[in-house]
Amino acid sequence: MNKRRKQKKTKSEKKKSKFKLGKLLFFLVIISILGYGIYSYTVFSNIKSINPLSSSNADYYLLSHRKDALEKTLIVFEEYYNEQEVIQSAYIYAVNKEKSKAVLIYIPGRIEYTGVDKDFGSGITVSTFKYAGEFIQEGKGFEYAIWQFQQMLGTNIDNYIWFNAETMQLFEEKLGQPLSGQMYAQYFSNGFELPEEVFFLNSFCSRLSWINLLLSSPELQDSNSTVYSSFSTFLSSIEKLRDIYRSTLHVRPYVIDFSQSEYVTIMESASGVGLSSQIDISAFDSVWRDFVDSMIDRNLEKERVRVEVYNGSGLSGYASQYARKIRNSGLEVVRYDNAPDLVERTQFYVPYPKEYKNSMEVIREIFPGGYDIVQGRPQFMTTGDIVIILGKDIPTVYSFQ
Repeated sequence: MNKRRKQKKTKSEKKKSKFKLGKLLFFLVIISILGYGIYSYTVFSNIKSINPLSSSNADYYLLSHRKDALEKTLIVFEEYYNEQEVIQSAYIYAVNKEKSKAVLIYIPGRIEYTGVDKDFGSGITVSTFKYAGEFIQEGKGFEYAIWQFQQMLGTNIDNYIWFNAETMQLFEEKLGQPLSGQMYAQYFSNGFELPEEVFFLNSFCSRLSWINLLLSSPELQDSNSTVYSSFSTFLSSIEKLRDIYRSTLHVRPYVIDFSQSEYVTIMESASGVGLSSQIDISAFDSVWRDFVDSMIDRNLEKERVRVEVYNGSGLSGYASQYARKIRNSGLEVVRYDNAPDLVERTQFYVPYPKEYKNSMEVIREIFPGGYDIVQGRPQFMTTGDIVIILGKDIPTVYSFQ
């Protein structure tokens, strides 16, 4: 009898011993995972995230601070070319999640933009935007490039994420080669009409899983990785890219591809050697406006504002320039022309300001300087809900340098 009791006791002790050992191993695994997670988080926190716009307060002029349902994010990828950093490609992702509508704009670095004639006498390729800014004023390359992207598209952006060539090289080494971009064609409403290069953003973002990043964290710690971004940390930039990636898989965005013939004009290059693809702004505006009208915030949409723009500055070109920005922001522009008389300060005439509160917020961001708001109408005949008269002060609203 005693012998049986001893045997039962021995078996019971063995079970308890195994249970304790299993429990201990379980806790060791959990502690190891947590420890590695904390270590990796620390590593990611140490990767620099720099906003070059903040040092000169340019983010106030170039980035939208109005939070509504339509969000636009600029993503730029650089590469080395002849040992110089140049822009390989850029994307703008515009999305209204409430309406489940989005547009992805793809801008290859090789195409030429002629809107910089004033600075350089001829067009320059998108790849040299940052270099051109540094040439004009040292330390202002990012600011100039972001400004030119907005000038080119006639619309502002909310956020930007910029990977320089060194960081891109590191990511490609540590995170592995991207999957074939063509597999993502099915997630875009016009995807099967587009070349594989358009889908690089999706291929890149697909490698930003937390598992991939955790496994690569030791190598990333030993690097001098820097992401230039309007987001305060590296982690928040990565999370935004992951969010964009998930959104493209569910919303089926339309792609405006600047490498396609419908958005460019083939011209003789400025050097006189060969041909260049120059951006056709009017072709882009026509397509973009169809989409932005359906993507704007519902509160803005309800106001159905009609805007008139008149140039009273005495300087040519400003009325059409600002009318384009207002229209590309989703507001209807019914007329733009020269004002009957010159005025010193820019003036906004709004007979019923309470009815157009959201529209005025959009316009204020396009004119982030000083202006006078008048509750009423100008002395000459107008029919718009908001009438803008550009004054002699308009060149000081924002000008690079």
